[in-house]
Amino acid sequence: MVVHRRGGKTVASINEAVTRAIYTRKEDGRYAYIAPFRNQAKDLAWTYLRRYTEGITSKVSESELSVTLAHNQARIRIYGADNPESFRGIYLDGVVIDEFGDMSPIVWGTILLPTLMDRKGWAVFIGTFKGRNHFWKTYERSCGRLLTSDEDPEYFKKNWFNYCLPASKSTIYTPEEFAAVHAETEEEEWQQEYECNPDAAVRGTYYAKIISQLQVSGQIYSKDAEWDPEQSVDIWSDLGRTDSTALWFSQTRPGGYALIDYEEFNGKDLDFYVDIVSKKPYKYGAWNVPHDAKALTLSTKRSTIEQLMDHDSNGRFVRWDPGTPLLRLSPRLAVQHGIDAVRSVLRDCYFSVKTEAGVEALRAYKRRWDDVTKSFADDPAHDWSSHGSDGFRYFSLGIRDFKPKKILLPQEVRQVVDAPKICLEDLYLDRARSSYRRNRV
Repeated sequence: MVVHRRGGKTVASINEAVTRAIYTRKEDGRYAYIAPFRNQAKDLAWTYLRRYTEGITSKVSESELSVTLAHNQARIRIYGADNPESFRGIYLDGVVIDEFGDMSPIVWGTILLPTLMDRKGWAVFIGTFKGRNHFWKTYERSCGRLLTSDEDPEYFKKNWFNYCLPASKSTIYTPEEFAAVHAETEEEEWQQEYECNPDAAVRGTYYAKIISQLQVSGQIYSKDAEWDPEQSVDIWSDLGRTDSTALWFSQTRPGGYALIDYEEFNGKDLDFYVDIVSKKPYKYGAWNVPHDAKALTLSTKRSTIEQLMDHDSNGRFVRWDPGTPLLRLSPRLAVQHGIDAVRSVLRDCYFSVKTEAGVEALRAYKRRWDDVTKSFADDPAHDWSSHGSDGFRYFSLGIRDFKPKKILLPQEVRQVVDAPKICLEDLYLDRARSSYRRNRV
């Protein structure tokens, strides 16, 4: 359901979840509302959920942001998608996903969809388009478009409902009210938030425009980016322990670079990623790790690069050339230099369908919003898109040995004035002469 800002989509969806919970015949019904961040979800939906369940609950939990209905013990809970691994293992009978485009694409297919399958649950996606991202793709698929050759368009048309309401077709507000808002809103924001235009420029993003251009030229999810067994594969990683870790797999081709695969997980240890890499059919040329991989970890007292070297020496990875070192440290440059490197390399890249989560991370990567100045800051926001974008930044810095351009500042021209040559003895003589002249007078 794609509806302009302040169109009532959150209120409608919360009421849908409440109604389904009231009339469900399932035992221990479980329903969820999910926004990109938990605090955001609380601000958006918690007040509505309490209001529309007032008088019919047996328990209201402020800490869990959940309500339990008195007559059947069905529960509705508010979640944030900033920790997607927290959904693993639960079941749901229905879920509302608000602003799916601001979440990692794996939240739906990999994590939430399995929670609905055994209970034959339902899902509602709400929001506005922010480019032709995974939320836009989900909407298109609901219309029977953008399907694979083995998918039946009629199935999607029969089993999915879709609705798009731009401001120009809405009667929720008067034309005068919309005109007043339009006059105070930048055109690109109006097109995105009110006209639901997927081709509107996404404010604050670093690479969204380039990604859209690559999509038009056929470089996104291209067959030219499929794995070539006759070439070595390089890995570019942004390794983290408590945070997400992203792995890009690339091959250099004549005239460009093929990004053939992508993996991202949250909260896993190094052995988990070693296992993933070792099970893939690729022959590896190099594994590029961040410069901080040299630091010792508190748990093992050894660096990440030392642990990977042990795995390599034990034959865990299939090597293209066993005589060359596997591990390489990525250049240590400022984040802005890395962003410049991505912009210079991106147009020569071709992306496999296996890299969809990484591509959407690049599309969503944006500058941090400063609430004080009410403008975008110069540094990137840290969200779900950061990890894939950081990994690709290491790829861009390393694949061409990127060197930042030197900024030459105009040198200040100093005017040299010849100072009179004088010494302390001259000053004493001059003072004596002046004193002598005054005495004579």
